[in-house]
Amino acid sequence: MVNYKAPQVIKPNMHILAVGINTYLNPKYSLNFAKNDAEAFAQSLKAGAESIFGSVNLTSLSDANATRTGIMAALDKIKSTAKPEDVFVFYYAGHGVMSTGNETEKPLFFLVPYDVTKMYEADDILKKLGISANEIGEFSKNIKAQKQLFVIDACQSGGAIQTLASRGAAEEKAIAQLARSTGTYFIAASGTEQFATEVAELGHGIFTYSVIEALKGSCKSQDGKVTVNLLKSCVEDLVPELSKKHKGQPQFPTGYGFGQDFPIVICK
Repeated sequence: MVNYKAPQVIKPNMHILAVGINTYLNPKYSLNFAKNDAEAFAQSLKAGAESIFGSVNLTSLSDANATRTGIMAALDKIKSTAKPEDVFVFYYAGHGVMSTGNETEKPLFFLVPYDVTKMYEADDILKKLGISANEIGEFSKNIKAQKQLFVIDACQSGGAIQTLASRGAAEEKAIAQLARSTGTYFIAASGTEQFATEVAELGHGIFTYSVIEALKGSCKSQDGKVTVNLLKSCVEDLVPELSKKHKGQPQFPTGYGFGQDFPIVICK
């Protein structure tokens, strides 16, 4: 008699970095719901992910802790522990801005951490204290986790997608074919020239409210899964509808992804 013992399936882990900035060093930049957005996103994702991942490791940064130094240190720590089979999720709610650019440099999208005291026509400050779309792209390339999701709730955040999606079509196709188990997706709240809006009656920014609704199952598949592609599609439908209802004009999120679709939550 032969006793067959099935090999134990080792679940991948999920690593989340959630950044939300309400209070800025420059008080005129302060927001109402960014911190709440980050907390609600992280908890919704964590609740739905725990049944399909070995562990869900959450790092949260807000307000004065969400400086360039603090955010980059948190990213480096996750990069040192994430394994190829793991999933990495980066969420940011706060200000975002396109740099002015000049004759030799094209305008570039920057996340605006807590201690950036001037956003507009302040490229030197942004380079020193902000986090550029190029740096986000470099981190994405260097972290070992092969499945990644970046969710950016900030004004002009479509500028990040524009930069990150600028790789050639042939290269993009080759990457997807070479690594069928990999997938990297970016979802941003608005276009390059558009502003992301907060709505008091929702208690959130419209974009994040839509993301949370999707994570809770408003767009789940028949088996209860929400994949990154389904999340992207759901948000692209919900945001224009909600923004037109609450603000009178539609806000259009932008997204970009390559590689394999993958689940991030199971809705029960």
